[in-house]
Amino acid sequence: MTYSSLKFCVGSPKVRTMLGGSCEVALLLLLAAFGIVAGTTVRFGALTDDPEDSSALRLAVEYVNENSLVPSVTLEYTENSTSTLAFFDMIRQGCVQASKSIVAVIGPRLSSQVKATSPVSLGLSLPQIAPDATDPTLDNHVYPMLLRMSWPDSVLSLTLVDLVEHFGWDHVSIFISNDDYGTHGLVEFQLIAGQKGWRVHTMQSFDPTEDPADIDVTSQLHVIKNTGARIIVLHCLASYAQQVLHRASLLGMTGTGWAWVVSDGITGLNALGGGGNGTVPEYLRGLVGPRPPASNGSHGEAFLQKWSSADPVAYPGAGTDVIGPYTARWADAVLALADALRNATEHSVTITPQPLDCACAGGESQPWSDGPTMLQFIKQVDTGGVTGPIRFTSAGARADAKYHIVNLREDGWQTVGSWDLQGRLTLLPGEEVRFSGGAAEVVPFVTDLSTRHLRVVTIAAPGFVEVSDADQEGNVLTGNDRFKGFCMDLLAWMSSELGFTYELYAVADGEYGRYREGTGAWTGMVGDVVEGTADIAVAIVSINSRRQEVGDFTLPFYANGITFAMRKSQSTKSNWGFVRPFEGTLWATILMTAVAVAIFQGVANCVTKQRDPETKEYVHPERGTLAAEAGFWGHAWESLVVLVQLSPDFLPRSLSGRIVTFFWCIGVLVATSTYTANLAAFLTVSSAESSINSPEDLLTQTDYTYGAVEPYSSYTQFQTTAAEPYHSLGLYMQANKDSVLVQSVAEGLEKARAENYALFTDSAELDYAVSRRPCTLKTVGRLFWQTGFGFFLPKDSPYVVEFNRAILRAEEQGVTGELDHKW
Repeated sequence: MTYSSLKFCVGSPKVRTMLGGSCEVALLLLLAAFGIVAGTTVRFGALTDDPEDSSALRLAVEYVNENSLVPSVTLEYTENSTSTLAFFDMIRQGCVQASKSIVAVIGPRLSSQVKATSPVSLGLSLPQIAPDATDPTLDNHVYPMLLRMSWPDSVLSLTLVDLVEHFGWDHVSIFISNDDYGTHGLVEFQLIAGQKGWRVHTMQSFDPTEDPADIDVTSQLHVIKNTGARIIVLHCLASYAQQVLHRASLLGMTGTGWAWVVSDGITGLNALGGGGNGTVPEYLRGLVGPRPPASNGSHGEAFLQKWSSADPVAYPGAGTDVIGPYTARWADAVLALADALRNATEHSVTITPQPLDCACAGGESQPWSDGPTMLQFIKQVDTGGVTGPIRFTSAGARADAKYHIVNLREDGWQTVGSWDLQGRLTLLPGEEVRFSGGAAEVVPFVTDLSTRHLRVVTIAAPGFVEVSDADQEGNVLTGNDRFKGFCMDLLAWMSSELGFTYELYAVADGEYGRYREGTGAWTGMVGDVVEGTADIAVAIVSINSRRQEVGDFTLPFYANGITFAMRKSQSTKSNWGFVRPFEGTLWATILMTAVAVAIFQGVANCVTKQRDPETKEYVHPERGTLAAEAGFWGHAWESLVVLVQLSPDFLPRSLSGRIVTFFWCIGVLVATSTYTANLAAFLTVSSAESSINSPEDLLTQTDYTYGAVEPYSSYTQFQTTAAEPYHSLGLYMQANKDSVLVQSVAEGLEKARAENYALFTDSAELDYAVSRRPCTLKTVGRLFWQTGFGFFLPKDSPYVVEFNRAILRAEEQGVTGELDHKW
């Protein structure tokens, strides 16, 4: 058997345009100079793992040769079949095929398989055509020798978005296979869903297995069911989808009220087999999704006729009137290669196949020199195929994306619409989509909350949850009657709004919920909810990211942050408070000085005056008789009244008395001014503790210690934060934990009342405590780490949305405001 050397004329302008570079032209000139003689047979390689794909490949080669689609050339191929997940074996088989002088390799089928084998094609410069791979990351920037016969999943996502939006759904859950096809397929869908404000309740995945019947999906389906979303987007291969849907039917997820939107990996394959008498099993009916065209191309009718007339024994899967669109793309891959060879022949391009060595034995591999030329001819293909026109984008993907919108009925897939990049989604008039159970409409989100009896865990917190075994009259309380408070009243209101019933119990260990590194388990109410002991935790549970990892919080029903409380300044009231500006010794000195001045003034004035011997009155040699009040006591009294800034009725007569009075008045003026200033300061000055107004102030003083409630999440946040000053506060608490950490808010409040101690905890609890007697505490500083209190439910709980709506209604109707005022 001889292999062809397809000769061409280098001077052709069209060829120069197709090669698009001086390197290729130089290479072709060199080949033309050798004048290689043309032969009659060209071979390509194929990697398959599905008998039906192998049948399409074989019939397509026969179709090409029978219709002489490549004049004077006989097309042959060498095929290797492996199991689906045998990636290493596929690589080895690819090397074996490369050694047989092939011009290209078609396959394998899955995106993950293509990624595994593409290094062989890249290293050997061997063009690779992937019929079914749809991973959007398979572009020519990363895989330069790869061409894809399918549209990327980024286009599929646009189709699914339009389909979901058409039905007005805004709640979905996603279920994918944990492989390249599954994980990369709906990235664009999730992005657009987020932009549109849709809620993706959960995205679950399963690990593919060699035997689809071995997949484990029960736990994932339980999670999806519990979310409450009734729209499920399923993205995997049809063989797995059949098992997923069968397990879902056992959980009641394929009947009325459910809608399964499936991707082209399911609609494009014929693996969803019929039941008895050729009918589709009931649990599969109602699927809706996009399906690539199977026979819309110019070769579609002729090839389908060959397919339907083939012997199904010799050609597994053939012999029917229909062909799956992805099966048909194996035929398209052969037609694309044939058209590229025809173009090379018409333009006398010399392509010389040669055996290629992967150097698995330790030698040196040499890339195929004509590989880039062959790749360029395939990229330039513009022809009709079985499924539709065959053209490629610059990224190596197939152009002209178009889907049929199909709905699985009792007798198989039925076309109900179409989608393309230009006109987007169009549903056929008169064709009604029927979902699971034959329903024409599906509510995107429902829950059974109105019929549920919930087990509710709570914990005592003054004002919010108060637990008592007897009422004020001494009557014994049991059941839910033992609990009252803000949270309990709000829960009762929600029960009447949403229709559920509930039973309350107090958490056994008295904790809100901490993660124990040693045991790997959660304590408190969070632990009860996570382990399934409780359906919901209703209390002042702080919302934080660590708890959010293992459960779901509702919207905050009460605003909360972290602050600290300390005792108020201790002021003692006294009727003698006016003497506080001066110390006792200073008061004594002033009074003694006043007495001394008074005595001196009295004596000095007496000795400087004369008394009439007859009248006994004081006289002055020039002025005559003086007033009687100018005696000793008069001068003493006048000296004392200066203390209260009363002007004297007369001035001392003696020079010495006047000098003493002058300095005494100055002294009194200074003392009075000082007293007035100190009195004002004593009335307005802040006490030592009132100088602490923020967490930063606590770090710069030594009079007060500070700590937190050890079981609370706020203390954990102090240990994990890197933000200042909270990091430094946390280091202090950790270093002095034996003396500054408390086990409850009540213990911390008592410590703050009795000592110079500041307690950090939830602002809501502190605000409640400081507003109650004995009113000796105060909250200080701004709030930080503001999140709020929320109800805590299991992860992916279907009831979160309903509780959120109820919380919003409670706020809008003033219910929370009334309860806040009440409690």
